[in-house]
Amino acid sequence: MNTRKLLSICSVIGVLTLTQFSPVYANTATTNATAQTTHQSRLLPLEGGSNFRDLGGYQTTDHKIVRSGMLFRSGAMANLTAKDEAYLNQHNFKTVVDLRSQEELDLFPNQWVKHNSDINYVNYQYSIKDIQSSLKSKDVQNYGAGNFYLSIADRLQPQLKLYFAELLHKNTPLVVNCSAGQDRTGFASAMLLSALGVPRDVIIEDYLLSTQYRNPKNEMGSVDLKKAAKTNDFAKMMLHYTDNGKATDAKPLITQDGTPYISIAFAQIEKQYGSVENYLERAIGVDQKDIAKLRSLYLQ
Repeated sequence: MNTRKLLSICSVIGVLTLTQFSPVYANTATTNATAQTTHQSRLLPLEGGSNFRDLGGYQTTDHKIVRSGMLFRSGAMANLTAKDEAYLNQHNFKTVVDLRSQEELDLFPNQWVKHNSDINYVNYQYSIKDIQSSLKSKDVQNYGAGNFYLSIADRLQPQLKLYFAELLHKNTPLVVNCSAGQDRTGFASAMLLSALGVPRDVIIEDYLLSTQYRNPKNEMGSVDLKKAAKTNDFAKMMLHYTDNGKATDAKPLITQDGTPYISIAFAQIEKQYGSVENYLERAIGVDQKDIAKLRSLYLQ
C-alpha cells in the first residue's frame, strides 16, 4: 500500500563558482572510473523519463560489485507514459523516495505511484520558501545559490534518514529522485555509494553523468511555468533556470575552475565530521553495523 511520510526540509538546484576550493577532481575521472561508467548503459529506456538509471555494476575498493536492479536514481517522473509505467512495473519496485518540496510535488506529481498501490512512497515534506529565505542571508550571498552544496549535508539529514531506513529494511528495488535527479539525488546517491565502498573518483563520475542523462523537457511535463509562477514559488524560481519557461539543455555540474559541485559537499563533510563514515553515523544514525548490513544486502 502507498505510504507517505511527511516531515520538513529544504533544497534548491545551485550554480556557483568557488575560488576557495582547489580542483579536487579534474574534468575527467580516472581510466578505471570511466570504464565502469561507460561499459554499460545505466539509463532506463523510458519515453518520458529523465536521468532514471541503475547504480548497480560499480566495483568497490575491496573488489566487490554493487548489485544491479536494486538501487536506482532519477529526475522527476512527471512525464512517464503508460508504456514507461508498464516497463517499470516489471522491475517490481517496492519504494520511491521523493526528495522534492511540496511546491514541486504540486506542480509535477508522480502519477506512477498513484497508479501502483504496491509502491511505498516516501517523502519528507517541506516548502521551497525555506531555502529561498536562507539564501537571502548575508553569508549565503557570498556564494550565490551554489552555497547549497556547502550546506547540503545538513539540509538533507532528515531525508537521508528515511532513505537509509528503507535501504536497511530491504525495501528494494528502490528509486530515489528529486526534480533533475542531480543535486539532492546526486548527494544521496554519493552517500550510499560511499557507504558501500565505491571509490570517490567513481562516485564523482556517476554524479557527473546527470548532465548526459537528463531530459529537462520530460522533467517539466506539460506545465505552464509562467501561469504556475503566479501561485507556486518553485515555478517562479524555475523561470530563472529556463528559457522563459521552456526547458534548456542540462549544464555541467562543475565550477569554472573544474571542481564538481559534489566535491564541495565532500570537502564540507570532511571539514565538519572528519569523514563520510563519521557523518553517516553522527548525523544520519548509520553506524558501522548498518554499513556492514548494507554491504551484505547490495554487494556481490
